[in-house]
Amino acid sequence: MKNTTILGAALALLTACGPLYDNSAAKGFLGVVQQRFGGGEPTQPAAPVLTRAQADANPGAFMLVTAYGGNSVASLVVASTNGNRVTWLSADNVAVTLENGIIAATRGFPRDLLAAEVSGVRAAIAAGGGNAQRIHETITDLDQISQEVLQCSIALTGSETVEILGKSTPTRRFDESCQGENTAFSNTYWVAAGGAIIKSNQAVSPGTGFLVLERP
Repeated sequence: MKNTTILGAALALLTACGPLYDNSAAKGFLGVVQQRFGGGEPTQPAAPVLTRAQADANPGAFMLVTAYGGNSVASLVVASTNGNRVTWLSADNVAVTLENGIIAATRGFPRDLLAAEVSGVRAAIAAGGGNAQRIHETITDLDQISQEVLQCSIALTGSETVEILGKSTPTRRFDESCQGENTAFSNTYWVAAGGAIIKSNQAVSPGTGFLVLERP
C-alpha cells in the first residue's frame, strides 16, 4: 500500500498544473521531438520540474532526465520492476529502463535503444574499473533492427561532489569509453558511497544523443 501511495503521489506531481510544470514531461520530451523533426528552433532549457521538498517527501520515487543538450527536462516515476531492471516513465509515456543504473532500453524517443546487454559495465564499476562488452540493438533508417557489439573501458577518474536539487553528495566518478564498428561514445557515472549511481550521462542512440539521469 505504501508503494502504491508513493506512486500515486508521484504521478500526481507529474501531471500537476501551474508555473512549475509549464515545461514538464508532457511538453518537454515531445515538444523538443516535434521541433527537431519539424524544422523548428531548439527551445530554451526547461524550468525545474521537481523541487527538493517534493523529492524529500517521496524518497526514491523520482528520476530527473535531461535530454537534447538540456533543452528538455522531465521527472520520471517507476512504472515496473523486473529483477535488477527498473522502467521509469514520464507523463507523456517516454520510458527509460535501467539495469542497476545503466540504460538498457528506451521507448518514445526519435531513435530508441531497443535493448542492450550492459551487465559487464556495472560489474566493472563495482570493481573500481575494467573492461566490458556491450551489445546494442537499435532501429536503422530502413526500420530494421541493427545489432552492434561494443568494447568498453571503464576507469575511475576521481572524486567529485554532485549537486542535485540543492543537495550535495560526495561521489566517485567513472568514465566509460566504448567503440564499435559504427559507433563510439563516452559515458560518465557518479557513484555514491553506497554504490548507487546517483547521476550519469549516458548515450542512447545517434538519433537521440545522450541522457543525463539524476536521482534526487
